[in-house]
Amino acid sequence: MGCRRRDEQTALLRVVAVRDGTTPGWTLVPDERRRAPGRGAYVHRDPECLRTAIARRAFGRALRLPAGSGTDPADVQELVGQQA
Repeated sequence: MGCRRRDEQTALLRVVAVRDGTTPGWTLVPDERRRAPGRGAYVHRDPECLRTAIARRAFGRALRLPAGSGTDPADVQELVGQQA
């Protein structure tokens, strides 16, 4: 999503959006096992690719979230930062 390059699925991280009801927006959650229900978006496990996807607001479009809904990518940024 961020760099728009194609790659093998094993090189990508699946991300899903979860709404817990306590916050007004959506929380982006990494789905390493690729088993979480719902629509998923794939991004490289590279911090630069993730930053680009966030700057382009690509997660909202890829996950088909309602227009104007906020997303919190903190969990995904933490995971990608640990792997870098």
